[in-house]
Amino acid sequence: MLAISIASIAVTTGLAYNFTDTIIKNNIKESLKDESETRGNTISSIIESRINKLQSFSQNQAIKNAFNVLIPGIDDVSFHNILEEQLPLIQTEFYSFQLNEFEAGLRDLQIINMRGKPIFSLNEKIDPITYIKGNFKVSKPTVEFVQDVDKTRLIKISLPIFSENGNQQGVLIASMGSGVFDNVLLNRFGLHDTGEVYLVNQNRMMISESIFLENTPFNQKVDTFAVSECFDNGKNVEAEVYPDYRNVDIFGYSYCAKDLGFVLLTEVDESAILKPITELQNMIILVGISLIVIASVVTFILSRRISQPILKLRDAAQQLSSGNFDVRTNIQTNDEIEQLSTSFDDMAKTIQETISAIGKRENIIKQQGNILSRFFEEKHDSYVCLIDLVGSLKITKSLTIEQKQQYGKIFSDAVIPIIKKYKGIPIKIVDDAILFYFPLTEDEDVLTNMLKCCLELSKMDKEINAKTKSENLPGISYRISSAFGLVHEAKTSDSSLDDIFGEPVNIAFKINQYALPNTIVIDNSVYERAKKLDFKFTKLDQSLIRDLEYSIFIVT
Repeated sequence: MLAISIASIAVTTGLAYNFTDTIIKNNIKESLKDESETRGNTISSIIESRINKLQSFSQNQAIKNAFNVLIPGIDDVSFHNILEEQLPLIQTEFYSFQLNEFEAGLRDLQIINMRGKPIFSLNEKIDPITYIKGNFKVSKPTVEFVQDVDKTRLIKISLPIFSENGNQQGVLIASMGSGVFDNVLLNRFGLHDTGEVYLVNQNRMMISESIFLENTPFNQKVDTFAVSECFDNGKNVEAEVYPDYRNVDIFGYSYCAKDLGFVLLTEVDESAILKPITELQNMIILVGISLIVIASVVTFILSRRISQPILKLRDAAQQLSSGNFDVRTNIQTNDEIEQLSTSFDDMAKTIQETISAIGKRENIIKQQGNILSRFFEEKHDSYVCLIDLVGSLKITKSLTIEQKQQYGKIFSDAVIPIIKKYKGIPIKIVDDAILFYFPLTEDEDVLTNMLKCCLELSKMDKEINAKTKSENLPGISYRISSAFGLVHEAKTSDSSLDDIFGEPVNIAFKINQYALPNTIVIDNSVYERAKKLDFKFTKLDQSLIRDLEYSIFIVT
């Protein structure tokens, strides 16, 4: 009997021990893998989009014409005279490109011929006798993560410029800020307390912020197993344990983008994973040992007595060892046997609670999986709106951190109450813009409320600028855009709304640049629903909105 009881408890303890380890580790593996792939794909798509737009600009007719007349064999004086004629044309095309197509904002842009002679420079005046030194030539698009003299983190894209017959005529080098990646990397969603996502370049240097150390970009060497696997072998690392740049054992995944000059690492301290597993397993072992000891004592006492209560206890022990944890003896003899009976019942209750606790933990894990699967289940037709500050990066460049924070606070404090006044839902602040939306409901005034909200926002510039002026801050102007369509609502486990996704969000961001300061633009989907309402709509000429497949209207 004793052997059977011990074996049953040991098997139950062993199964619970292994089951807990497997479930928790698999859950963490899937979570880290999803975060690595999602964030890596996002950063890659941003870089590739910028490369494609710069390649398109490199084929601009003004640039082609400049290369056709600025032939390599002409002397420096003639080269300078011809360049003086061509430069205004290139500048005009560049400013149009930056305004209409390249919303990322360029820190610098240079166009250099194959002799090293600059044809265009955004930040420097071209000297007719100056030649670019160094290895600037490239035969295919290349990406470098660098740091400016003022410690600004930049991404430098170099790509060749070809003539119509396929000969390389020069090189285009563009530099832009890489701070946009921080929004992807520093988002804590899906990460453990010690979880970290960061970028490393081909020089094995960290190029993003660390949550553990300060001043790490371009100062912290990262020559770990995952980095070597990427840049030496072009491979991703999945669910591996290795020392990180702090020489701390971590559990991690990597997203290798060797052709784009970076590897994204998603890591969590191994100790943080093992700690809850170890604690739970130790508790299970302790409970198992305790139960074995109790079973041994009970069996020893029972063996010394021969009576009906003992037989009842024996039967109960057999039922317990068979898996019936609901069994209770409830013996009332007012002696030691009654105490033994009570102890037995307590033991059964402990086992039952232990099994129940393990089951509840399994249910919690399953519920978390269900929450993830329902992440994008909520869908609604909605009017998505975006209000974006005009030229804020340039305006706030000279401000202190406190002034920048106050500048943004004045803007958000003025905008959000108006949004809520018309029953809109503010979602998030993206850099210098506020995204909000109006879900379609049974209320027929949703569209009217949305348009009234946007119109009131467009008229608040005087009030805001009076506030900024009183605090010695620059003036504010902004653009407002709106689009209609199906929106996916992203909710966390507490059912709070974290974000929205969908085509209307993309369109609202895309058409925003076509609005004049302090005006509203809408796409055709909103116009078709609002054209009979008491608002004035003016259609933008198609020549002003190149590369768009739909119409845009100004609302007044």
